[in-house]
Amino acid sequence: MGRTVRAVAVVALMFLIAVMLSKRLPAPAANGQARRCDIPAEPPRPLHLDRFADRAHLRADSATAESWAIAFADVSPLRQQGAGLYADVRDQCMAMLFARIAQTHEIDVSTVREYVRQRDVIFDAAVLLVFAFAYVVIAYQLVGAVTRRFPGDERFALVAAVIIVSVMTVVAAVLVGDSWSIGAEVLRVGNGHLSYRTERLPWRQYRPAIIATALGVFWLVAVVRIKTQRVQAAERRAMFATDDQLYSNR
Repeated sequence: MGRTVRAVAVVALMFLIAVMLSKRLPAPAANGQARRCDIPAEPPRPLHLDRFADRAHLRADSATAESWAIAFADVSPLRQQGAGLYADVRDQCMAMLFARIAQTHEIDVSTVREYVRQRDVIFDAAVLLVFAFAYVVIAYQLVGAVTRRFPGDERFALVAAVIIVSVMTVVAAVLVGDSWSIGAEVLRVGNGHLSYRTERLPWRQYRPAIIATALGVFWLVAVVRIKTQRVQAAERRAMFATDDQLYSNR
């Protein structure tokens, strides 16, 4: 059963990583001198926003326009003259690109601006689930180390140790998870300068809920592992008792 679970976990991780890679947006030019206030051209066609695929397409287009506008402003000479002029260059480029998207897809510019603030739920779910897999594995190993340190008759010490380790693990997970979510977003947009977009990440928006969930998951893993170990220990004792009984009957 252990091998089956590991195989399923590996397949699930590979699937989630494939989902993340499939959601990558066109990246702006790596060479700053080649950057223009432009996005990849596509043939004109109306979008019907009652369709899931068209909504996803508009989210991708608007996110690409925003990313390329930020990348364009990053290499603008006006950036050296202050944050205000930098923001003006970025916003003017973004407005021009949003207008082009609106014209290409026969929708209103305000709709394009609305969709740029929407997250790709499938991508975000894949990012969180990949981290959750790693977190559960680490929590399982940490609980195993704690239970080996404190025997079953030291229940108070075991519970106290699990609580302390869980808090330390969650603090570390919050820091690592923040870096992981930022790195995944950089991979998605192809631009290392996320700017204000960092605050849109679910890890930033729902941090209290993530912390509470991480604590709950750790304690759940602890309960499952401790009970499993006790059942296994009871089965071993029963097996040894049976063997001793058979030996004495001889």
